[in-house]
Parts: sequence; structure tokens; C-alpha cells
Amino acid sequence: MKNPNKYNSSAIDYYNSISNKYDDLLNTNPLHKKIRDEVKQYFLENVSGKVVLDFGGGTGSDLPWLIENGYFVFFCEPAAKMKEIALASIKKINTLDRVTFLSNDKSGFHNWSKDNLPFDKKVDAVLSNFAVLNSINDLNILSGKLALVTNENSHLIVVVLNVKAKYLIRSGRRILKSIVKGNGLAVRIKYGEAYLTTYLHRKKKIIKSMSNYFKVIRSFPLSDDSFLLIHFIRNDRNV
Repeated sequence: MKNPNKYNSSAIDYYNSISNKYDDLLNTNPLHKKIRDEVKQYFLENVSGKVVLDFGGGTGSDLPWLIENGYFVFFCEPAAKMKEIALASIKKINTLDRVTFLSNDKSGFHNWSKDNLPFDKKVDAVLSNFAVLNSINDLNILSGKLALVTNENSHLIVVVLNVKAKYLIRSGRRILKSIVKGNGLAVRIKYGEAYLTTYLHRKKKIIKSMSNYFKVIRSFPLSDDSFLLIHFIRNDRNV
């Protein structure tokens, strides 16, 4: 049986497989840029602290605006080939002093513990953009791991798929197959020999799963309603 506490390894394989095409795939849809701009604007208006964890940062699309606005960034991306692209782009603009790229052994949050922290300071905010949480099955585990690296009152801003009843009905056969296999509400996307399991977390489940260490203060759909932004604040509970 697969360890449910681990980051979805199929997601790592999948994103490594599409790493060279990832930015082109996003850029062909103008809506994605609009969504990223909305997230940027909201983040800048609500996060005053300067140390940020870019959790599941992909090819580093959010790094330029984070750096330009004075944030110091810990960049966490478990797909090594995606991270290589992000690192190359930051080298081009000569801002490596503003970003710490977590090593491969530190990028898997399931390895984090009080005795094995991924970096040596607490962050003021966590940004998890473009459905990273939809590649993670056990959000309860994630909540505790993020609590290890955040200050009291730190912001957690996540962008997830806006899973609504009509989508579940439309994808009913694939979801039923996933439930039978023990994966819960999920669908699988295939690219070459790699596949991505996307977990269809409802908003209520996400909020409940994170509630041990984070309280929600706002949530709202972005642009065409396909994505949902949820803004949490870290409580004072110790891990």
C-alpha cells in the first residue's frame, strides 16, 4: 500500500515529464495570466511580512513579482526539472540572493519535523498557487508540516480547484473509478508514461483539514470560477 502521508509521487513524475512544456501550456490560456495577476494583487495587499515560502512553486512564475516587492523567498518544488527551470530564470535576472531553493531532500514536506526543518527560520507567509493542494491527498498532514515553518499569525494563501457539484456529476464515472481504487474523490490525467492524480477537495474539506493550525479568514472564486483562493491565518497552537 502506498504511504498516504507522502506527496503524490505521480505528481512529481508528471510535472518532471511536462517541465519543458509547462509554461507554454499555461501561457496559451490568457485566463491563467489573469488568475496569476489576481493572486499577486491579493497577496501584495494582504501580506506585509517579508519572508515567504513558495510552496509547490513550479517553474518559478511567481518569483519575479515576489522578489520585485521585497520578499525573501524559500522556494519549495519537489519536481526537480521544474525547479531547474525556476533556478535558471532567477540566475538570468541576478536575484539569487533573494531566493533559497530547497534541496531535493528538503522539498518533500513529509520529511519535515522539529528535528529536520527545511530551513532555519519561520516564514511570514506561505503561497501555494495553481492547485498544488490538489496533488496532495492528506491535507491534515500538510497542515501540521506547514505549522512547523510558520510564525503565529502567518498568512497561508492557497489557490485550489473550485470543485462544485456540477463538475463532480460531469466527471462521475472517473471519480467512481477512483473511489473504488481507494483514492477518494480524484481524477487521473495522463501524459506519456506519467500520470497526475488530482484530488477533488471540496472547500469545506480543505478548511476542516487545515483547521488544527490555520483559521480561514476569506475565500472567493477567481475569474471564471474554475479556481478558488482561500486565505488562512496561523493560530497560536504549538506543533
